[in-house]
Amino acid sequence: MIKALRAANDAYNDKITFVYVDWDTYRDAPIARKFKVPYQSTLVLLGGKGEIGRLVAQTNMVKIKGLLDSAL
Repeated sequence: MIKALRAANDAYNDKITFVYVDWDTYRDAPIARKFKVPYQSTLVLLGGKGEIGRLVAQTNMVKIKGLLDSAL
């Protein structure tokens, strides 16, 4: 879903750095603890001053697009 959104809007790729963290490998890693990632399928949007927004286990494309749009 994110791949499709990124393909449809170049601004996402220009303005957002996407970092994919494999939950199975890193669920107990410092990065997961630091950003309080409770489950796989967690999207955390960070900006210069910290967290901008977050979605957990969300599959609604409109909500995911809304999160990405908040970074533009």
